[in-house]
Amino acid sequence: MQTLIIEIDPELCNGCQVCVKICPARAFTLIDKTAVLTGECTFACDHCAAACPQAAIKTSSPNFAPCHLTTVTNSTELTATPTKPGELIALMLARRSCRLYTNREISRDILTDLVNIAITAPSGTNSQQWTFSIIDKRSRVTAFGTEIAGYYRRLNRLAKKRWLRQILKFCGKPELDHYYHEYYDSINDGLDLWYEKNEDRLFHGAPALIFIGAQPGASCPGEDALLATHNILLAAESMGLGTCLIGFAVEALRRDAKIQKTLNIPAPEKIYSVIALGHPALTFQRPAQRRKISINWID
Repeated sequence: MQTLIIEIDPELCNGCQVCVKICPARAFTLIDKTAVLTGECTFACDHCAAACPQAAIKTSSPNFAPCHLTTVTNSTELTATPTKPGELIALMLARRSCRLYTNREISRDILTDLVNIAITAPSGTNSQQWTFSIIDKRSRVTAFGTEIAGYYRRLNRLAKKRWLRQILKFCGKPELDHYYHEYYDSINDGLDLWYEKNEDRLFHGAPALIFIGAQPGASCPGEDALLATHNILLAAESMGLGTCLIGFAVEALRRDAKIQKTLNIPAPEKIYSVIALGHPALTFQRPAQRRKISINWID
């Protein structure tokens, strides 16, 4: 369980009860018009210190730190309306999957800032058990791509065998047959381009990859990792970087433990997303259309 050391300055506390109301663990009580910690801080959410109007509450922990960025100016204070809705929506509309990158590398400072921005995302029961691994050299991306290509080449050899697909399907395992009909041809084309022409249809020439995973013990690790992933996608867009989620890499890592081992990512960690990043070679001029959605209103 994560813990925070909480200190309340009685000279600054004015008894407003903000901490009492906002604490999800109900750890505060107002005694003699002063907030007192009477319960256990089970969430380690830091809401009390963040919300106290008088700055009367101080929290500390060797495992926690404020969000400090190197390449982006950020404030330790919050404004009433940090971002206008229109500005945020414009950023969301501008974000597209980038499949054409320049050869320019991304600095480690920028990649580190993206991770620090990622962890401002919410997590189930505030577990914050996410993990981040980064490749920041194109040559290493290519080497990893070769590992992924090898996995799919082996998978395609199996999927090509109709008799095997039929037997598995008969046994209640239709996954290989589904893969064959949905992905075999496009994967085979991509493999031909990779091995014969050194054309990268997987990472699209990106010079960097971020792997977002989770350690065992998180309440909802997949959701946590994907929320952190979305923070990276939007932050990268605001920095002028292009991104693309690489689901085929996630699937290969999930099904072949040897690939994860080559990345020196510990076995207990599970990878939920792989982001390709780089400087886009082309920019979009207007938002793309989206598929129409039907809303189910529940009365």
